Amino acid sequence: MDTNKPVVGIDLSKRTLEAVRVTGERIERFSGKTDDQGLRALEKWLKKGETVVMEAGSQAFRIARRLAKNIGCDMIVLNPGDVAVIYDSLKKTDKEDALKLARLAQRHPREELPTVEIPTEKQEAIRRLSTEQAHWSEMISMSKNRLHSVFVEAGIVHLTRSHLSRRENRLEAFESLPEVYQAEASRLMRDIDHMEGLVEELEEQIRDALKENLDYTSLVMSMPGVGPILALALLGYLGDGKRFSSAKQVGFFVGLVPKVQISGTMVHYGHIVHTGCKPIRRVIIQAAWALTRSNEGGDLRAFYQRLYPIKGKKKAIVAVARKMTEILYLMVRNGEFYRHSNPVNLKKKLKYYGLHSAAA
Repeated sequence: MDTNKPVVGIDLSKRTLEAVRVTGERIERFSGKTDDQGLRALEKWLKKGETVVMEAGSQAFRIARRLAKNIGCDMIVLNPGDVAVIYDSLKKTDKEDALKLARLAQRHPREELPTVEIPTEKQEAIRRLSTEQAHWSEMISMSKNRLHSVFVEAGIVHLTRSHLSRRENRLEAFESLPEVYQAEASRLMRDIDHMEGLVEELEEQIRDALKENLDYTSLVMSMPGVGPILALALLGYLGDGKRFSSAKQVGFFVGLVPKVQISGTMVHYGHIVHTGCKPIRRVIIQAAWALTRSNEGGDLRAFYQRLYPIKGKKKAIVAVARKMTEILYLMVRNGEFYRHSNPVNLKKKLKYYGLHSAAA
């Protein structure tokens, strides 16, 4: 990029922002808030068509869409995990970070920067549904585990966590609790009932989102193990797959690749990196287990059966999950259903989850 061309770096925090415009050696600064009034002031300070760079974060996409729409700025959003390596230093303030972002975009061509795609409002709504569903599911699991521990502490050890997952079982088991434990158990049970109600509302919204994209939903759910939650995550984060250049790149994006340590002639492959798209990664492993038990698992099921006697079940299932991710990418890009799927069974699957069309 031309170092004499103005570039604006913006460092965002929850309530405030720092912006720096760099033109050659000239530096201009702006400080403001991230609310509507602060963003209007920022828009007056910015110039139409100039390049603006910021790190991805909780507010970055909202602000990037607004500046692109209202001012016509050329927005660049960077992956903060990769940017930290590039401009790490001992001096770290919001003003310095904004300046470093501007310098970074000024010195490197756009294609060499670790950019992140700016999602549309519809894509972000789907992503928020996905993360909210994960949040409440985790909260319910934590509360159920705590309730189970109350029963164990009361000496009622024959009940399992899965048994307490059903509301009628919880109500029946409650009667056997000694009085000293009942108040705590009652509060936990009310919390679980409330959260399960919220999840039911979310599931209805998830069904609506998937039915609006029924062709996409049918395509990805033709693979065994892929249910509504994974389909939603794929819709929100993978989309049509056009922003990825290869299936291997999608594996890196999801975080299903091992850490690699190389020393001399020694190469060591460790655990998966646990970075990348968590909403997909957290459910693709579960989907892989389901696929290995399906009669329609095909080549992926055979791959698991060959691998687990050598690598063990856990490593084998991660390898299957990675292959699933890469194949799903190819299915989406090419518009092809899973080769071992049965159209009749797919129709039944969609109907089971309430995702079939009215005409079906």
